[in-house]
Amino acid sequence: MPTSLFIEQRPNGLAFYINGDLQFDTADEAIYHEYLVVPAIALAAQRFPKTALRVLICGGGDGLAARDVRRFPQVGEITLVDYDPDVLELGRTVFQPYNQGSLVSAPDTAFGENCLTTCTQDAFEFVAKLPDACYHAVICDFTFPTSSEDTRVYSREWFQQVQRVLHPGGVVSTNGVSPNQRTLGFWCLYQTLLAAGLHAKPLQATIPSFCEHGYGDWGFFLASDVPIQRSAIEALVLPTGLKALQRNSWLQAFQIPDAIAQHRHTATVHSLDCPQLFYYLLNPRLSLAAPLHAESEPIDFLDLQEPGTAIVGTRDLLQLDAIATVWLEQLHHSRQSVPNDHTLAELIPVQHRYHSAAMTTEWLSYLKSLLEEINIQQLLTNLLERAQELPPQLVRELKQLLEKVRTGQPLTYVSDHTAELITLLSVTLLMANLTTPDIVFAKGYYGSSGGYSSYDDDSYSSGNDRFGWLGFWTMLIGGMWLWSIYKRDD
Repeated sequence: MPTSLFIEQRPNGLAFYINGDLQFDTADEAIYHEYLVVPAIALAAQRFPKTALRVLICGGGDGLAARDVRRFPQVGEITLVDYDPDVLELGRTVFQPYNQGSLVSAPDTAFGENCLTTCTQDAFEFVAKLPDACYHAVICDFTFPTSSEDTRVYSREWFQQVQRVLHPGGVVSTNGVSPNQRTLGFWCLYQTLLAAGLHAKPLQATIPSFCEHGYGDWGFFLASDVPIQRSAIEALVLPTGLKALQRNSWLQAFQIPDAIAQHRHTATVHSLDCPQLFYYLLNPRLSLAAPLHAESEPIDFLDLQEPGTAIVGTRDLLQLDAIATVWLEQLHHSRQSVPNDHTLAELIPVQHRYHSAAMTTEWLSYLKSLLEEINIQQLLTNLLERAQELPPQLVRELKQLLEKVRTGQPLTYVSDHTAELITLLSVTLLMANLTTPDIVFAKGYYGSSGGYSSYDDDSYSSGNDRFGWLGFWTMLIGGMWLWSIYKRDD
């Protein structure tokens, strides 16, 4: 998808947006970039004294993170890799007054010239080709994920690669997500860092422009393969000229309200094999037992050294087969009267950024009427027309069910085979409707004559077009595919 870059000019600065999402506002960007950069470089300088530090910045094409890295005379070399050449060009031109020329100038440092190298490439691919132990600090300044693919650079495999290219004792700092708006997503990153073999410290800061856009307080993570001690953080030597990181008060950023912190053991690890993060971002309030505004004593993570839970997800709940599995589990639990902990977000998760939990809940309020619009007799007839693709026992049971429907007999018993198939078809239909409702329920479809026909009250009971043909086959093919996963040996 093409990237949309937009600059909003202000009387005393500007705001920069990518695909409609605020990246920074010059009125308060110093808060974000100083919290992201300064503690990490200061800790690296403390751990590697009298050393020309080599720093890798992943993302950060606007040059603002590079500006704050260059505050440290101990830094001898900076490598910046960003996949978007247009952002890098803005960093060299429009943003230059704000990044202090960090992408074009090379000031002298205590170790000579501060050499900057920029590379236009995917960060994951770039880091994967680097030799071991070649940097003292890595700054991850990525945009907020807007697709599952974007979460690759927040995965366990990514942080394992980052740890590999760091010198022992090296430091990584990464942009997180909002602890109060995306609580489980925030802790998913925390558990992922721990699972990658890093000791992680979460931080949060209030950025007014982010709050104005509804993003909430913002989160960061400071991590290393060597434990980060309070004494070391308190002894950090910070550069002069900082706007936001106040020497006496910034340590409060490591204090996370207990109402948020208590959920850190709930989130699963995000990996390439089984992505979890994007699900948490789309369904942010999953399983939160306590209101986030509850007053309680904060947990100071500078006093905490804890291992990760190492709980790895078993399925990507944004995939149809995983959702269908949850529905089948729900079906069997219901039949056995066994309580289960499946939430609404697992049964029908939010699938798109422009959806919300409220929208999905509203949509589900029409669930009964949506399912009632399925003509069961027509559905069973169409299924039996493809009987050669179904197990023989299921065919017999579907014929019996069809006969009961035709003659108006009570449905006193439905076999497991039939119940599972109907469940799979139902969830396929519902997820397809949630994604493209006009296709599935034929609210507008192309009939056999090629003309456009709009929805009316008789669409599901008139002749052979009781379903929009495309929507029905979407449901049928998806259901058959899901059935092949779970079908019996017969």
